[in-house]
Amino acid sequence: MGLLSDPEYGSMRFIKVLKRIHSPLCFLFYIGAIVWFFLLGHREFNNDTYFSENALLPGLVTNEFNGEQAAKQFHNELLQELEDKYEDTDEMPVPWLVAKMSQIHLEVYTHNFTLNYPLGQGQVFKGTNVYGILRAPRTSSLEALVLTVPYRPLSSHQKGTTAGIALMLAFAQFARPKKYWAKDIIFLVTEHEQLGMQAWLEAYHGLQSDSGTFYTNLGSFWKSKKKGWEWTDHSRCLDPGTLKGRSGSIQAAINLEFHTPKIKYIEVKVEGLNGQLPNLDLVNLVHKLCVKSGIHHSYKNSYAWVRNRNSMDGWVDGVWTMLGMMSAQIAGVPNGNHGLFHRFGIEAVTLEGRDADDPAGAPPRVHQLTATNFYRLGTALESIFRSLNNLLERFHQSYFFYLLAATDRFISIGQYMPSLCLLCGAMLIRALSLWVTIQKEEDKKEDKKDNDGVEEEKVNEESEVIENREGLRKRVKGDLKDKKRVKEDGDMKETESISVVSIGANYFLAHLIGSGVMNSPFVFSHIGAKYLDRPSEVSVYYGLFCVSALIVVISPFLLKLFRQRPANREELTIINILLLIEMSTLGLCVGMHNISLGLCVCALYTPLALLVGVREKRSLSVYLKQGICLLLHPLVILTVCMMVYSRILFPEESLPSALGRGRDAAMQAIMFSIVDSLIYGNWLFNVATTVLLPVWIISWQLLCVTVA
Repeated sequence: MGLLSDPEYGSMRFIKVLKRIHSPLCFLFYIGAIVWFFLLGHREFNNDTYFSENALLPGLVTNEFNGEQAAKQFHNELLQELEDKYEDTDEMPVPWLVAKMSQIHLEVYTHNFTLNYPLGQGQVFKGTNVYGILRAPRTSSLEALVLTVPYRPLSSHQKGTTAGIALMLAFAQFARPKKYWAKDIIFLVTEHEQLGMQAWLEAYHGLQSDSGTFYTNLGSFWKSKKKGWEWTDHSRCLDPGTLKGRSGSIQAAINLEFHTPKIKYIEVKVEGLNGQLPNLDLVNLVHKLCVKSGIHHSYKNSYAWVRNRNSMDGWVDGVWTMLGMMSAQIAGVPNGNHGLFHRFGIEAVTLEGRDADDPAGAPPRVHQLTATNFYRLGTALESIFRSLNNLLERFHQSYFFYLLAATDRFISIGQYMPSLCLLCGAMLIRALSLWVTIQKEEDKKEDKKDNDGVEEEKVNEESEVIENREGLRKRVKGDLKDKKRVKEDGDMKETESISVVSIGANYFLAHLIGSGVMNSPFVFSHIGAKYLDRPSEVSVYYGLFCVSALIVVISPFLLKLFRQRPANREELTIINILLLIEMSTLGLCVGMHNISLGLCVCALYTPLALLVGVREKRSLSVYLKQGICLLLHPLVILTVCMMVYSRILFPEESLPSALGRGRDAAMQAIMFSIVDSLIYGNWLFNVATTVLLPVWIISWQLLCVTVA
């Protein structure tokens, strides 16, 4: 009957329980999220791969590829051409490629593009792509497939791609007379790796150099208002040019990276720009047809020729494969030319040939594997393209959001999202607990005020019946005390009132600082190049370091702006609630697009968000939390991670040398993220500066400010 007589009976009980258990509940949520994620590597918690698109019909055709000798001839001729004419230059052999594609009777075109480097002195780079189109005899060029190879000169520090170009030409020669093609096939050789691929895709889809970038669409705080500030203009730095010939809508693409035909196994790369992934059907198709063609294949730490009979070993390998995939996704940088196709709605993967002495490391029992040749590679390529030729519509039936635990095991979005939701749920529970605490304190104040009013009425009634002078004197004293108490209550109410404007202004300033930091590399790069004669990466890194140090000093004083009194407990609690809500929203939004980045951000910053709170006095625990907060600054995290990684890669170096190498790696990483955001649209740097940094600033404010 208590629920019928008192409508707040159940809610009050819930509030008491929530205030009592929210701390251990948040801790259990965090531990549960980590445990759930690592359990996904076990076979009992993930799934076997399967085909959702029945039209692919993988491996049902009889292979007819007979271009092994042609591939060998193309390979030898290309090596001879490079050694004779291009040994001392990084230029691409455009005349040779045009001549060979013309001999195969393809529609051959060249594509020129220009890069105006956005930082430093603004250097200009030019490049040329070569592509040939095989028109489908059965359709009118409505759909197309792409086979692409990046050109790498002999002086490149990466593995060459001459064998991949030779295989592409041999496959084009084989496919040219066939009558069963229902889609055009575009054979593309790109210069400058991903830069040429990005320029070709933009030109193919009609994106011109005058279209807006991330900065011009969002709005820049450094737009040039007068002459002399042109170096801060955020116009598109890549001029993709125009294409003289094109085909229809591209359905899928395969990128080849073969330096020699005698490889031990193929590594299938799937990670794309901003963590995007190709449709799982395409990945399964490549793995299945590699098996059918007798080619060993792998993905990260999963090797198709290694079968673990011990469930614990399989679990460990699955976890390491997941972590390897996530490490490639976090940066948002494609690990091959295929990664730039995804944002155009084109499914693509990269096939990389690897040897026993590959820089990526030697897998187990690799020396026992039989080396492949051009025939096996060509057979696999033919099977893949003939399966793609059967597609009646775009890939859509299988998963676009997944994690791979092995070459034949996957984890769907419905299986890994609970881990992210538990992390964000811990922050939301903490925010709810703080909110009901504020409401409870306000209710107590109102009840106390009502009780004071009732007591005053009783005192007045009793005082009316007092007729002697002593009673009147006491009554006068009581009235004076009541007036004094009312005045004190009014002063207290004025002091404890919540200023929504001050809270909003502080939040706006924090995010304004983040947006300014996002645009600051242009200023630092120009100053370093013009006045200090320093490379862009050095001036940008130390400029961001100085800005971060300045933020650490001045951010606690931002709370005192736009206010005439210090912030009270209620205001700081509301700021803490908004911080928790923004942090959980950031994790969920980023995790929906890039689960690896979202999970990493939540795993790092959820403990900080739960530790931050309103403090009445400074203690040792507060200083410890401030130290943890400083270590979780985005710039500090990157620098420390690079130093640790350098120490692991080069254990023979001294500690100062390893730290210096890690610092240089951090400089390069920041510069690459900035350039990638301008050229390719990578939003890691933008998210880190416009959202993650303001969240850190507000956390630092709450740890540095105390209330009376």
